[in-house]
Amino acid sequence: MRQTVTVLSLDGNKAKVAYDRPTACHNDCSRCEGGCGAMAAKERVVVTADNPIGARAGDRVIIEAETRSVYFAVLLVYALPVVLFFAGYFGGAALGVSGALCGVICFFLGLAAAALVSRYQRKNGREIRFHIVGYGV
Repeated sequence: MRQTVTVLSLDGNKAKVAYDRPTACHNDCSRCEGGCGAMAAKERVVVTADNPIGARAGDRVIIEAETRSVYFAVLLVYALPVVLFFAGYFGGAALGVSGALCGVICFFLGLAAAALVSRYQRKNGREIRFHIVGYGV
């Protein structure tokens, strides 16, 4: 997974980099029918990346993350709660209990599990790592 970013600061062989996450309407909110208009705010994402190329503050660079780690995070945060919701819904309904209530409880348990796994990975140095791979435009 690659992303063009701007180097904000340096700390040894690490660089703090940032990019603006695009909006759903691809930054052309005036043509979007979503209704958010000028109120849509860009979210600034800041991460730390290895800097083997010696980029300096203000440089536009390309960072890369291991695809496997990114996909694992996506599955953990999005898929696990949804799968648990449906398991809880149908399991609760089969047991004669409110399927909706069981589904919602299982959904939040999935979110809690994702948060705990993320915290465990961060604590043990197994979080998503970014590397600067070249200069961007």
